[in-house]
This record gives sequence, C-alpha cells and structure tokens, in this order.
Amino acid sequence: MNKFIISGYHAVESILANHPELIVNLFISRSEDKRGDRIRSLAKTSQINSDLIDSNKIDRLLGHSKHQGFAAEITKPGFLSEKDVSPRLKKLTTSRVLILDSIQDPRNLGACLRSALAFEFDAVIINKYGSSPINEHVFKTSVGAILNLDIFYVTNLSRSINSLKDIGYWVLGLDGNAEGSISSEKFSSKTAVVLGSEGSGIRKLVKENCDHLIKIPISNKVESLNISVAAGIIMYELKNQHIN
Repeated sequence: MNKFIISGYHAVESILANHPELIVNLFISRSEDKRGDRIRSLAKTSQINSDLIDSNKIDRLLGHSKHQGFAAEITKPGFLSEKDVSPRLKKLTTSRVLILDSIQDPRNLGACLRSALAFEFDAVIINKYGSSPINEHVFKTSVGAILNLDIFYVTNLSRSINSLKDIGYWVLGLDGNAEGSISSEKFSSKTAVVLGSEGSGIRKLVKENCDHLIKIPISNKVESLNISVAAGIIMYELKNQHIN
C-alpha cells in the first residue's frame, strides 16, 4: 500500500510542516479557529489546495469521526534498507539505535517511534516481515515522528545486528528473564537496544546475536510491561547516560 490517509490536527500539521511533498489530497472541514488557520496557512505556503468540505464526507472517507476536522491522503515515506545501515551509521562516535523485532501492534510501533525521536535516537531498525506496516495508525500514534527519524526496513535483523557490531556497536537485548539489569548496565558510547514482540519477545536467533541481555526490574505482581512503555524506559536510560 503506497498511500494511506492520516487524520487529526497534529498528524496533518506535522506532514504539512515537514514533508508537504508527500500530500496527495488535503481534507479540511473547519477553518474558523487557530488550528484551521494554521493548517490553511501551511497549505497555502506549500501551494496545496485546502478547500473546505463537509465533516460527514471525512467521516465516510475514514470510517470514523475522530479526525478533528483534518485529514490528508499521503504517499508512504521512503525508508532506508539493510545496505544503508553501515554507511549511514559508521561515522558516528556516540550513537543510540533502536531495533524492533516483530512489533505487530501499529499503535505500539508508533509509540516506540515517538519515544525514539523524543530521546534523540539516531536510527530505528525494523524487520520488514512480521512487523506492523507503517500505516495511518502508526503515523497518528507517533505524531508524525516517522518523518523525522532514520528508519531502516530490513529483511534480516540478525545480519543487520552483525553489521552494527562490525562498526563498533554494543548490542543489548531487552529480555524479562535476563540476569543483567538496566539499573546496573554501563552503556557503550555506541549502543543498540533490541526489543521483541508483545507476546513472545525477541526471537531466538536475534537474541543469540545480541552481545548481552538485560531486563527492567519490575514488581513480581506484574508479569510484564507494555512494549512501548518498556521502550520508553530503556531509551530514557540510554539517553541519560550518553553525553552528546
């Protein structure tokens, strides 16, 4: 699917402000307020038609009414591939990379991407097969973060992990059964952290290619953390230790 429709003020504002060239069609059903003025102003700057349409038409287009009066059909952004990993990242002396192994819930994926941008990660690597596709749910949950991140879509995570190790990265896997803990881990200046799927965690072969496994200590009254929550905790800890 090369196109999809995003909705909501923040998502549409982000695409207009950062990558208006991706917009195929813009749909607005409100204009007499600051948000409407902002969207129309950005659209005018980028020479994008912003005629008003009835809100019910946007409802029918999306299949829901949670759009705040704003929607846009966009072309899916281009992403980097496995062959770009080493050339893109090898020159960095201090770097943080997030690796997501088979995150299937689009909202969890979007939340992870949003946190990666918030905590200034240099890149996100996602396996192409077995993960949620980048769609309107990912875009909306990430609040447009996918437009401002280096995202690598790869066919073989283990091979990509080894490419990172070859250029000096220390690769950590987050695993609830690990003996190591994030509270005692001293992170390398070039660190990649791997998080696995919501149900089964990091796949066996991917886990075997990690340099070390660590966990987030939690109460034994709770079985596990939501994947996006765990991602936020480990990324904060990484950023807190790194001095850029």
